[in-house]
Parts: sequence; C-alpha cells; structure tokens
Amino acid sequence: MNPQVNPQVMLGAVAADWPRLSLLMAPAALDTLGERLERLRAEGGAGAPGGGAVEEAARAVLDALPDEEASRLRHGAADAGRFTGAGAATVSGYGVQDLCMLVLDGNPMVGPVLGPVRDRLLAAPALPVDGPADPRLIVLTGVDGARWAPAFQYEAGSMPWPVVLEVNDLLGARTDPWGAADWWLSANAWTGTTPAGLLGRARDPELLGAARALGEW
Repeated sequence: MNPQVNPQVMLGAVAADWPRLSLLMAPAALDTLGERLERLRAEGGAGAPGGGAVEEAARAVLDALPDEEASRLRHGAADAGRFTGAGAATVSGYGVQDLCMLVLDGNPMVGPVLGPVRDRLLAAPALPVDGPADPRLIVLTGVDGARWAPAFQYEAGSMPWPVVLEVNDLLGARTDPWGAADWWLSANAWTGTTPAGLLGRARDPELLGAARALGEW
C-alpha cells in the first residue's frame, strides 16, 4: 500500500459510507473483510497506522470494491494524511472501531451522532450475556463486541420483570434494541420519569399504556 495512505483513515471513510459501499461488495469479500476485522479487534483495535492488521483490513476493502471506488478511497486517505497529519484516524467522526461494529456486530450505533447515544446506554448498569438470550430482552453490543443486557430488565438475579417482556414486545426490541433501551432509560412525558424507574412500583399499566401510545404514533 502507498506509504502516504493512512489505512485507519481509509477504514473510517468506509464506515462513514458503509450503507452504500457494502452493496458493492460480494458476499465472499465481506466474509474476508470480517475475518480481517476480527483479527484487528483481537489485537486491540486500530493499532498503529501502518500495523499489519489494520493494513490487511484496508487491503481487503480495496480488493472488494470496483477500481473506481478503490481509487477514490486511496486518494481520500492520502489527502487526509497530508492535511491532518499521520496521526489522523477518523473521517467525519467515523473510525476503525465503527467499521468493526458495523461489519462484525451489525451494530448501527456508530459515528458522531449515534455513537454518544450508544455510550450513554452502555453506561447504564448491565449484565454480561455470553450465550443465547430470551429474544424479548434487550441485548446491546459494546465497542469490543461484548453483549450486555441492561440490568433494569431483571426483577431479581436473572428473572426478568414480566412487564418488561411485554413492553419490549410492544417497542419492537427484537429488531431495535437500542431504541427500546433509549425509551426505558430516558425521561418520558407520559410517565413523568424514566420508565425503568417505575418498575416494581405497581405502575405496570402506565408502562404498558405508554408503550402502546408510542406504537400508535
């Protein structure tokens, strides 16, 4: 790879344009990219700009894309290195970690807008999830790929509140766990507080009503 090309910047640019670029990659190429990103994550993330894992991931992207797109990425990464310095590692707030989350975890909570929301939700008390989980429970994936179930969902130990399972169904937590977690952990005009704060206070009908009202919008 051209020594002027910063592979970290290149992978950040791919993350920023992932919805479009992913459609240009064959399934086998996506599998190869996933393998390279798994190695990169296992080695501790982005690593040095010219490090083996990050450079191999960048090569996998270039090999997977049409020549025109690959050339555009090369030039963009080279320009970023010239104007922002060799230490630059992001493009428009997207970096290598964002691409790892998109490709390896299917985690959409990346970039400068959704990333802070992800971090806020992951900062709430949570329990690790090592294997299969009840699909009615919210499970969130961290930057390192670890899976966490927000602790408010549990009445005691590993026993979930029955109303949580009902509300999560109404909120569509199976397909949008982040949106469901945000609903539970954010102040709500209907309930007057965070919905999670009402659990165990004999206010289950209010929780169900608020969730149903959201679905009717």
